[in-house]
Amino acid sequence: MQQLEAALIEAARSDSQAFAELVVRYQDRLYNYLYRMTGSREDAQDLTQEAFVRVYQALPRFHLEAPFRPWLYKIATNLAINQLKGRKPAIVLEDYVPSRALDDSPERQVETHEVQRIIAAAIAELPDTYRPVVLMRHVEELSYDEIGKALDLPIGTVKVRLHRARAALQAKLAAAGLHQAAASLRDAHEPAVTQ
Repeated sequence: MQQLEAALIEAARSDSQAFAELVVRYQDRLYNYLYRMTGSREDAQDLTQEAFVRVYQALPRFHLEAPFRPWLYKIATNLAINQLKGRKPAIVLEDYVPSRALDDSPERQVETHEVQRIIAAAIAELPDTYRPVVLMRHVEELSYDEIGKALDLPIGTVKVRLHRARAALQAKLAAAGLHQAAASLRDAHEPAVTQ
């Protein structure tokens, strides 16, 4: 996979078709990440486009032995944080629509939607230092190493921020009466972090 990606990136340096393929491969996930970071469809679209413009401009200097995805998320995260300076991200509700299982009653669907809305609001309220770590780990499923590379942080710092973000989310969910969701966050904790 890494070799195929490196070949595509090398081709994208001089071939617009290869760059277009690179964009197609990553644009939806990057847009979704930026949408969760900003809470705005328009901002996410603009930032996704700007991220790929910056990638295109910097691609000749990209080291092919380095993983591409963390580099892309680093560019996108920096753009989003700069965009969000001085304002809170909006709460993204559309992505938290409950699934419609056959055995779900309308009451259960409304309850699920409300829980997801509260979780989205709690994530949106996290500081800029915690929100990207949570989204990269739990939504984008990046490894600690990839998150560290994307945010220019040591793995230990990534683990500490994720631990603190989970603790903050756990407290917000418990305060909202979502004890089961808070407990599941506690159970999701990975090996203990010391500091």
